[in-house]
Amino acid sequence: MGKEKNVFGMAVFSLLLLSLLFSTVASAERIDVSADEAYKMLQEKPDDIILLDVRTEMIYNSEHITGANYNVVNIPLGVLESRLSELDKSKAIIAYCQAGRASSLASDILLQNGFERVFMMVGGINAWREKYSTSLTAQAPTQAPTSAIEAPSFTLTSIDGTTFSLSDYSGKVVVLTLISTTCGLCNEEMQELVQLRQANPEAEILTVSVNPLDTDEILRDFKEIHNADWTFARDTDNVFFKYQAYRAATPTIVIITPQGYLSFRKVEVVPLEDLKSAVESAYSEEGALIPTATPEEEPQIPGFEATSAIVIVGVLVVSQWMVKRKKS
Repeated sequence: MGKEKNVFGMAVFSLLLLSLLFSTVASAERIDVSADEAYKMLQEKPDDIILLDVRTEMIYNSEHITGANYNVVNIPLGVLESRLSELDKSKAIIAYCQAGRASSLASDILLQNGFERVFMMVGGINAWREKYSTSLTAQAPTQAPTSAIEAPSFTLTSIDGTTFSLSDYSGKVVVLTLISTTCGLCNEEMQELVQLRQANPEAEILTVSVNPLDTDEILRDFKEIHNADWTFARDTDNVFFKYQAYRAATPTIVIITPQGYLSFRKVEVVPLEDLKSAVESAYSEEGALIPTATPEEEPQIPGFEATSAIVIVGVLVVSQWMVKRKKS
């Protein structure tokens, strides 16, 4: 009887051990590391680590992490799953992007495909740059044309209550969109911006409502309707007039280079392919001369102007009615 108990006990112990082993393998998770921790890992065992940059090739070429002994591989997030064979599963992989969003998705793909030692560098190259060198800091920065126009500064508070300034996004391409929630063309442009966000998650999109009738609550509903996951704010710092040199109309799309110069501006619906092309040019500090538009270039259907006209007419009608009522 005692022998049977021992056999039974050993069987149970073995099952528990196997269960623990399989659960450990199945529950492999990525490990988030800071830029300092990633740097320390690279100093201690550079041959055992692959630095995986999951940004697009153009963004990678504009700036990436460099080091004499670093094994840096650039595989964009969009094609990562089809190029996993280029990565050595026996090595630890530290995935990074510009700020962390794309590398988080990349880490999930790696884990789902059998990679066991997966790390994600929190804050991406933006966090790394604060303390350590990159390919950009190792050389003279790209010079903007002498005729380049510096993007006007502004400070706003988002609908989530966070205060931010344009200077907070130095080193990144900013897609500034000036809209009104009642503008039909603005609603069309939102769909293009959602696709841009998916195609280029490293670009920073800021949407500012220039309609004084748009409240934070209205903007929150507008953001939710369009499934937008970027920053929204009301124009409380005259952003509309700072960026509109010739006519106040919506939607206005402005693209700002990493060095803070205007690279693109258009007052109409800008298709996805044009947006992607303009963003790529901005990374190279190209197209940084924005001429004042001629009257022929003005949009035929200015969304915000139409809204403003309706509001003004409505106010006048109500005012006249109140005057007549007072007299009677």
